[in-house]
Amino acid sequence: MVTLLAARARSAGVSIVEGASFASLIESGGKVQGVRTADGNEYRADAVVFCAGSWTPVLLPWLSDVMWPTAQAVFHFKVGDAKRFQPPKFPVWTADVGKTGWYGFPAQDDGTLKVANHGVGWRRDPRGPREIPPETEPRFRTFLQESLPSLSNAPKINERLCFYCDTFDGDFWIDKDPERPGLLVSAGGSGHAFKFTPLIGKITADALEGKPNAYAHRFKWRARGNLHAEEARAVEEGVRK
Repeated sequence: MVTLLAARARSAGVSIVEGASFASLIESGGKVQGVRTADGNEYRADAVVFCAGSWTPVLLPWLSDVMWPTAQAVFHFKVGDAKRFQPPKFPVWTADVGKTGWYGFPAQDDGTLKVANHGVGWRRDPRGPREIPPETEPRFRTFLQESLPSLSNAPKINERLCFYCDTFDGDFWIDKDPERPGLLVSAGGSGHAFKFTPLIGKITADALEGKPNAYAHRFKWRARGNLHAEEARAVEEGVRK
């Protein structure tokens, strides 16, 4: 998806700089006027739209009280008969994902099959180690044994962490920074951003240009309030690690 979006952006005249790490915002006269990269290059602009996913509260630490990076476990298993686990017999699936968090995808032609959990996860700094806690695989195996028993003993070929940018209430955060003119933040996917890819760009552009948008009030800059998480992800405040 990212590759496709990048190609469409380039075809529309967007210049994409790759391999550059963000170092800091360029601020002058009380206004954000661009970004500075780790190699010392500066890119100046009339407005900066910050879309850094789970890195957002790391790179903009003043947001760390209202959003944070959360890691979720993803496992890839190997199945011998790939066609058996492909559509129409085996589609993209969820197991009452709002309550249990479990979901997965059909097997690729080489037999690779993805299973993941949209759950509580673990608060992690994306700059740190990315090891999955050892108790995670047995939990996956238990789910498979109960719900997809033919996969319960499938060999694991890969495991990784998928990072979310969670907001305290689970809603997107798309608005101008009230204390830093020239900066707009578009983040806080809370595990759902990929589904809203066709819409996020327009909402972000409308917020930047001050145009009316039906969702602007929900995604506006806001103070920390009550946690309104999905049941699969709901924990008491202070328990999430």
